Amino acid sequence: MNSRPLHRSMVAGLILAVDLLSGCAPTAGTVSPAVPPELKHSWETAFNRGDIESVVALYADDADLVMPGAEPVHGRTAIRAAVADMIKSGVRVKIDTMRNIGSGAVAYVYGPYQVTDAGGHVVEHGRYVETWEKRAAGWQIVVDINTAAPADAGAPAGGASPPDAPAPRQP
Repeated sequence: MNSRPLHRSMVAGLILAVDLLSGCAPTAGTVSPAVPPELKHSWETAFNRGDIESVVALYADDADLVMPGAEPVHGRTAIRAAVADMIKSGVRVKIDTMRNIGSGAVAYVYGPYQVTDAGGHVVEHGRYVETWEKRAAGWQIVVDINTAAPADAGAPAGGASPPDAPAPRQP
């Protein structure tokens, strides 16, 4: 069975849901922040200290990770390999949160990110959206989609937010 059409449908549905929700203020059925900010921030801190297992533990067993210029990866084993490759490359990440909204056992987190090389030079920046589910093990990432800005768009100095972006919120 080819899962690509299903995967594309899932990604398209997620993007549509984020687009619809992003224009809406939190209502009585939603909470912000949904995912505890310290848990969300733990991805960045674990990655930057080279702790592959702590990063991978944030993902559900059946999670999908979509990164710029790479095929989507599915499941913790594939995510572990992708994260290990990124850490071995010596890059560091800066991740900000602009939205962290949920309802019940589902939440999404959205914001800008920046990747720097060992010399501190920005090598990539863009936006991400993560879908989190509250499962028996607690909040876990089930879909993590990252999209890089064009290389000629210029990267911000000293932070992950592009110059035209609203200031990040840490709910």
